[in-house]
Amino acid sequence: MNRPARRRGRPGHARTGSGPVSRVLARVLPALVLLVCSTAPMAACGPGGPTGTTLSVLASAELTDLRPVLDDLRRATGITLELDLGGTVSASDLLGSGTPDRHHLAWLSSDRWLRLNVKAAGGTGTPLSTRTMMSPLVLGVRRSTAHRLWPGAGARQPSWADIAAAAERGELRYAMTDPNVAHSGLAALVAVATAAAGTGEALRPEDVTEDRVRGFLSGRTLAAASTHALVDAYLDHQDEADAVIAYESDLLALGGERRLREPLDLVYPQDGIVLSDYPLLLLDPTKRATYDRVLAWLLAPATQKKIMTLTLRRPIDPAVDRDPRLEHPIGNALYFPDRPEVVRRLLAQYRADTPATGRGPSRPPTPAPPS
Repeated sequence: MNRPARRRGRPGHARTGSGPVSRVLARVLPALVLLVCSTAPMAACGPGGPTGTTLSVLASAELTDLRPVLDDLRRATGITLELDLGGTVSASDLLGSGTPDRHHLAWLSSDRWLRLNVKAAGGTGTPLSTRTMMSPLVLGVRRSTAHRLWPGAGARQPSWADIAAAAERGELRYAMTDPNVAHSGLAALVAVATAAAGTGEALRPEDVTEDRVRGFLSGRTLAAASTHALVDAYLDHQDEADAVIAYESDLLALGGERRLREPLDLVYPQDGIVLSDYPLLLLDPTKRATYDRVLAWLLAPATQKKIMTLTLRRPIDPAVDRDPRLEHPIGNALYFPDRPEVVRRLLAQYRADTPATGRGPSRPPTPAPPS
């Protein structure tokens, strides 16, 4: 805990307050300070020192790569964030259901589905939310496959419609997370359905083209419950997929893997990108002051640069110099559905179609970490 600043008397007033109470305090306070400093973290006894607070955070599974950053946060501020890892979609279902939750904060890859859940439950608002970093959903394709399917695609990136059509023709096998659990899989379904609708607007229930979504799903041959688990699955089973649908950060990191037999070319679909911005949400309003301190530290330029260097996610702060690998323009953002029944329809179709496809997941999805 913070020590109160020492009060210094003005010249000529050093003996003010020399009564019995002051003499007792003069004997007791030094012992009290010694007791506090012997039981608190060392840094907490300095001026303006940390508070030694611990907050429980319901977090997306891929944020496990932030452990070194969170260690720095604890050393700098005395605030410990204990991440309870799970899937973004399943966490959004939990938080949006109105069921009481024990966590102080949530840190998700996206809060779009949470907002829709709150809206569907008749809620009047969502928790205070602040973006902390960014990564677009992209397609990493084997170089030979990319050249075969989309020769000369450097000038015009393939669209989500092109990707879905190649999968439907049996020319593209891909790895994708389970959309019932992970936001990256759900975002891919939304992107394909939006491209098929061709309205240029947020999907409506009647816009969901079942045949096109079913054709897209027929190309999914590897599954997992998080993007990190999906990358591991691809590395272990590279013969079973030609591409990986994942965040830019994960695919850039995958490019440095020596186990990768063939380089992956990143495709930024030209008809629109779904961007994850990793909002930090305040679930317990009584922790607002600590939440603000965490955010101030996370959004500082030095921390933003460290997050970028460590995770290859894009900084929120435009003043932070970008890693050259992150300079590709994101392009247009796809509209996320503004009606929960659209997402439920997509998920229901996924559950109905995936087991029935002849080329469904060749290995079962990896279970999500408990949340």
